[in-house]
Amino acid sequence: MKIVICWAHGVGKSTLAKALQQKFNIPVLHDIVVDAHKLGFTINENTPMETQMRLTGKQLEQEKIHPKFIGDKCIFDYYIYAKALGMDEHMTHAIKKVALNTYNYDHVFFIKPEFPIVDDGLRSTNIEFQNMVHATYENFLKEENISFSYLTGGVEERLEQIYQKINS
Repeated sequence: MKIVICWAHGVGKSTLAKALQQKFNIPVLHDIVVDAHKLGFTINENTPMETQMRLTGKQLEQEKIHPKFIGDKCIFDYYIYAKALGMDEHMTHAIKKVALNTYNYDHVFFIKPEFPIVDDGLRSTNIEFQNMVHATYENFLKEENISFSYLTGGVEERLEQIYQKINS
C-alpha cells in the first residue's frame, strides 16, 4: 500500500503519517526537505531550481525503493512548489512529466487548510505563499484527474476519514 498526504507545509501531514505508520506498520518516507535544509539548501519561497531538481530526484528514489510507504510528501510536491514559485517553465514541465509518469499511489489524501501554520523554523509562515501552494495543488490534482480524498477537521477526524477510505 502506498499512501500520500498532500498539501502545503505545516498543516499536520507528518502527524497523520506517524499515526498511520503505527496503525498499518508501513514506513513513512524520510523527510528529504529537512535533510536539504540541514545541508544548507534554501527551502520555500527562495528555493532555487537546482534544489527543486535535487529534491525531485531524492523523492523519486525513495518512492521507487519502498514497495509500501506512507508519504507526508510525494513526487507531486516538487512540481507544485516549482509551479507556485514561478520557476523556469521548461524545468517545471520536466518535473511535472516525471511526477505524472512515475507516481502509483493507492491513496492520495488532500488536507484542506483549516488551521494556522505552525512555525517550526523550517517551513514558511507566509499565509499567501501557503494559499498559492494550496490552490496550485488542488488545481493540479483536478486537472490531471488524480483521484484524491479531502481531509478535514482535527487529527482524530482526519485519521477516521483515512481509515474509512482505506477500508472501503
